[in-house]
Amino acid sequence: MTSFKKTSTVALLTALAGVALSGSAHAATDGVDGDADSAALGNHQKHVRVDLGARTQFIKSSGFDPFSEKDALTQVSLAASGVFWTQDAASLAAVIGFDYGETSARARSDQADLSLARFILAPELRYHLLRVLVLTAKVGPTLTRESAQLSGGGFGSDLMKTSWKFGVDATAGAAVELWGYAKGTTHRPRLWATAEGGYGWTAPMKLNLEPADGTTAPQRLVAPTLDDLSISGPLFRVTVALSYW
Repeated sequence: MTSFKKTSTVALLTALAGVALSGSAHAATDGVDGDADSAALGNHQKHVRVDLGARTQFIKSSGFDPFSEKDALTQVSLAASGVFWTQDAASLAAVIGFDYGETSARARSDQADLSLARFILAPELRYHLLRVLVLTAKVGPTLTRESAQLSGGGFGSDLMKTSWKFGVDATAGAAVELWGYAKGTTHRPRLWATAEGGYGWTAPMKLNLEPADGTTAPQRLVAPTLDDLSISGPLFRVTVALSYW
């Protein structure tokens, strides 16, 4: 009987030790996976992002002078992007953007108004220097609706010209994650700040203005002569962005 009790006690202790060792090994594995998850990029990198900010372009075209007292145009900038490819710290995103802005000035004794609506569709290369710091580069075609108008007492009606022009934007910059959970597997939103600079080119538009009401003979005997409008020059854009996956 004593031998049986000793044997049972040894068996019980051995079983408990086995369970304890198994639990310790499992806990250690969980710790490694947890650390790896915290260090992984996850949806720090692969996500859908919406941006809102401002785009400012510096324009030296003489055709822009009648519409602005300064050589710069600021537009509200909206964009949406989604990452579709990742490889280690690098990724590619598809970006669709829209910029809108207006400017006005006095051209001689007339009021000159200009509005621009620009669309862009482009791939963006992103590289994570850090989990929360990303370098970006983007080149893509643009399509811009340019609407110019002159109004004043010397016209039978306002003079207008509206045209769609192709162009290209090329920019590089960085995005910084301002707020978000460390783990890359969380599905909660993240807040970013972005800044980029580069060059934007848009095909020139001839400012051969015509009466807005469709008449062919304005009261002014000589139509105003304006240089071609070229919306091209260095640009920078700053936005705040919200990402989610």
